[in-house]
Amino acid sequence: MTQEKKFEINMTKDALTSFVFTSYYSRLGGWFSILLGLAGVGMAVREIFFRDHVDAPSLAAYLIIAVICLLVNPLSLRSKAKKQLETSDSYKKPIEYTLYPEYLEVRQDEEHLEVGWELIYKIKMTKCMVAVYTNKINAFIWPLSELGEEKAAILSRVVQYTQEFHPILSGNLKEYRKNV
Repeated sequence: MTQEKKFEINMTKDALTSFVFTSYYSRLGGWFSILLGLAGVGMAVREIFFRDHVDAPSLAAYLIIAVICLLVNPLSLRSKAKKQLETSDSYKKPIEYTLYPEYLEVRQDEEHLEVGWELIYKIKMTKCMVAVYTNKINAFIWPLSELGEEKAAILSRVVQYTQEFHPILSGNLKEYRKNV
Protein backbone atom coordinates (compact mmCIF):
# COMPACT_ATOMS: atom_id res chain seq x y z
CA MET A 1 0.00 0.00 0.00
CA THR A 2 1.37 3.41 -0.96
CA GLN A 3 1.70 5.88 1.87
CA GLU A 4 0.67 8.99 -0.06
CA LYS A 5 -2.86 9.87 -1.13
CA LYS A 6 -3.51 12.59 -3.75
CA PHE A 7 -6.79 14.29 -4.54
CA GLU A 8 -8.00 17.53 -6.10
CA ILE A 9 -10.65 19.88 -4.76
CA ASN A 10 -12.83 22.41 -6.52
CA MET A 11 -14.76 24.50 -4.02
CA THR A 12 -18.55 24.25 -4.14
CA LYS A 13 -21.20 26.69 -2.99
CA ASP A 14 -22.78 24.11 -0.67
CA ALA A 15 -19.49 23.28 1.04
CA LEU A 16 -18.49 26.92 1.54
CA THR A 17 -21.97 27.80 2.82
CA SER A 18 -21.84 24.86 5.22
CA PHE A 19 -18.43 26.02 6.46
CA VAL A 20 -19.61 29.60 7.01
CA PHE A 21 -22.74 28.45 8.87
CA THR A 22 -20.81 25.92 10.96
CA SER A 23 -18.19 28.51 11.86
CA TYR A 24 -20.76 31.11 12.88
CA TYR A 25 -23.22 28.90 14.74
CA SER A 26 -20.60 26.90 16.63
CA ARG A 27 -19.44 30.01 18.48
CA LEU A 28 -21.06 31.84 21.38
CA GLY A 29 -22.23 34.69 19.13
CA GLY A 30 -24.12 32.29 16.87
CA TRP A 31 -25.82 30.57 19.78
CA PHE A 32 -26.67 33.94 21.31
CA SER A 33 -28.22 35.06 18.01
CA ILE A 34 -30.48 31.99 17.94
CA LEU A 35 -31.47 32.42 21.59
CA LEU A 36 -32.16 36.12 21.10
CA GLY A 37 -34.30 35.38 18.03
CA LEU A 38 -36.27 32.71 19.87
CA ALA A 39 -36.71 35.06 22.83
CA GLY A 40 -38.07 37.67 20.40
CA VAL A 41 -40.59 35.13 19.06
CA GLY A 42 -41.53 34.10 22.61
CA MET A 43 -42.02 37.68 23.73
CA ALA A 44 -44.11 38.46 20.62
CA VAL A 45 -46.33 35.44 21.32
CA ARG A 46 -46.63 36.53 24.94
CA GLU A 47 -47.53 40.05 23.84
CA ILE A 48 -50.25 38.84 21.45
CA PHE A 49 -51.85 35.99 23.37
CA PHE A 50 -51.18 36.57 27.06
CA ARG A 51 -51.71 40.28 27.53
CA ASP A 52 -54.97 42.15 27.86
CA HIS A 53 -53.69 44.96 25.70
CA VAL A 54 -51.14 44.59 22.89
CA ASP A 55 -48.35 47.13 23.13
CA ALA A 56 -47.63 47.75 19.43
CA PRO A 57 -44.12 49.24 19.85
CA SER A 58 -43.04 46.32 22.05
CA LEU A 59 -44.53 43.79 19.64
CA ALA A 60 -42.75 45.47 16.71
CA ALA A 61 -39.43 45.42 18.59
CA TYR A 62 -39.80 41.72 19.44
CA LEU A 63 -40.66 40.84 15.85
CA ILE A 64 -37.77 42.91 14.47
CA ILE A 65 -35.35 41.14 16.81
CA ALA A 66 -36.71 37.73 15.77
CA VAL A 67 -36.56 38.53 12.04
CA ILE A 68 -33.01 39.87 12.24
CA CYS A 69 -31.69 36.96 14.29
CA LEU A 70 -33.59 34.10 12.65
CA LEU A 71 -33.91 35.26 9.02
CA VAL A 72 -31.55 38.11 8.18
CA ASN A 73 -28.45 36.56 9.82
CA PRO A 74 -28.71 33.22 7.93
CA LEU A 75 -29.48 35.00 4.65
CA SER A 76 -26.51 37.28 5.22
CA LEU A 77 -24.23 34.30 5.90
CA ARG A 78 -25.42 32.56 2.74
CA SER A 79 -24.79 35.74 0.75
CA LYS A 80 -21.34 36.10 2.29
CA ALA A 81 -20.40 32.55 1.24
CA LYS A 82 -21.67 33.11 -2.30
CA LYS A 83 -19.74 36.38 -2.63
CA GLN A 84 -16.60 34.80 -1.21
CA LEU A 85 -16.85 31.96 -3.74
CA GLU A 86 -17.27 34.42 -6.61
CA THR A 87 -14.53 36.87 -5.60
CA SER A 88 -11.77 34.78 -3.99
CA ASP A 89 -9.05 33.77 -6.43
CA SER A 90 -8.18 30.74 -4.30
CA TYR A 91 -11.62 29.22 -4.98
CA LYS A 92 -11.54 29.75 -8.74
CA LYS A 93 -8.88 27.09 -9.40
CA PRO A 94 -8.61 23.54 -8.11
CA ILE A 95 -6.39 22.81 -5.13
CA GLU A 96 -4.34 19.63 -5.05
CA TYR A 97 -3.81 17.90 -1.72
CA THR A 98 -1.41 15.08 -0.98
CA LEU A 99 -1.58 13.22 2.30
CA TYR A 100 1.79 11.92 3.49
CA PRO A 101 2.36 10.22 6.85
CA GLU A 102 4.49 13.22 7.93
CA TYR A 103 2.47 16.16 6.57
CA LEU A 104 -0.32 17.49 4.38
CA GLU A 105 0.86 19.04 1.13
CA VAL A 106 -1.26 21.73 -0.50
CA ARG A 107 -0.65 22.95 -4.07
CA GLN A 108 -2.35 25.51 -6.26
CA ASP A 109 -0.56 26.68 -9.37
CA GLU A 110 2.92 27.72 -8.24
CA GLU A 111 2.01 28.00 -4.57
CA HIS A 112 3.00 25.16 -2.29
CA LEU A 113 2.50 24.56 1.43
CA GLU A 114 3.44 21.70 3.74
CA VAL A 115 1.45 21.45 6.97
CA GLY A 116 2.65 19.05 9.65
CA TRP A 117 -0.09 16.88 11.13
CA GLU A 118 0.79 18.23 14.58
CA LEU A 119 -0.51 21.63 13.41
CA ILE A 120 -4.03 20.30 12.78
CA TYR A 121 -6.19 21.76 15.53
CA LYS A 122 -9.61 20.36 14.64
CA ILE A 123 -11.35 18.32 11.95
CA LYS A 124 -15.06 18.90 11.47
CA MET A 125 -17.40 17.19 9.03
CA THR A 126 -20.91 18.24 7.99
CA LYS A 127 -23.13 16.65 5.36
CA CYS A 128 -21.48 18.85 2.70
CA MET A 129 -17.84 19.30 3.70
CA VAL A 130 -14.84 18.48 5.85
CA ALA A 131 -12.95 21.36 7.43
CA VAL A 132 -9.35 20.69 8.47
CA TYR A 133 -8.49 23.52 10.86
CA THR A 134 -4.93 24.71 11.43
CA ASN A 135 -6.15 27.12 14.12
CA LYS A 136 -9.49 28.39 15.46
CA ILE A 137 -10.19 30.42 12.31
CA ASN A 138 -8.30 29.01 9.30
CA ALA A 139 -9.22 25.73 7.66
CA PHE A 140 -8.87 23.76 4.47
CA ILE A 141 -12.38 23.04 3.20
CA TRP A 142 -13.01 19.82 1.31
CA PRO A 143 -16.44 19.43 -0.29
CA LEU A 144 -17.54 15.83 0.26
CA SER A 145 -18.90 15.74 -3.29
CA GLU A 146 -15.33 16.33 -4.52
CA LEU A 147 -13.90 13.42 -2.52
CA GLY A 148 -16.15 10.96 -4.34
CA GLU A 149 -15.38 7.26 -3.91
CA GLU A 150 -12.10 8.15 -2.19
CA LYS A 151 -13.91 9.77 0.76
CA ALA A 152 -13.44 6.88 3.22
CA ALA A 153 -9.79 6.37 2.28
CA ILE A 154 -8.98 10.08 2.55
CA LEU A 155 -10.78 10.62 5.85
CA SER A 156 -9.30 7.44 7.33
CA ARG A 157 -5.81 8.65 6.44
CA VAL A 158 -6.38 12.10 7.92
CA VAL A 159 -7.73 10.61 11.15
CA GLN A 160 -4.85 8.11 11.28
CA TYR A 161 -2.13 10.68 10.59
CA THR A 162 -3.46 13.18 13.16
CA GLN A 163 -4.50 10.68 15.84
CA GLU A 164 -1.31 10.93 17.93
CA PHE A 165 -1.72 14.74 18.12
CA HIS A 166 -5.32 14.53 19.40
CA PRO A 167 -7.11 17.13 17.28
CA ILE A 168 -10.75 17.83 18.06
CA LEU A 169 -12.82 15.51 15.86
CA SER A 170 -16.50 15.94 15.12
CA GLY A 171 -18.43 12.86 16.22
CA ASN A 172 -19.17 11.67 12.70
CA LEU A 173 -15.42 11.42 11.97
CA LYS A 174 -14.68 9.04 14.82
CA GLU A 175 -16.01 6.14 12.72
CA TYR A 176 -12.97 6.57 10.46
CA ARG A 177 -10.72 5.44 13.30
CA LYS A 178 -12.09 1.96 12.67
CA ASN A 179 -10.93 2.05 9.05
CA VAL A 180 -7.33 2.76 10.05
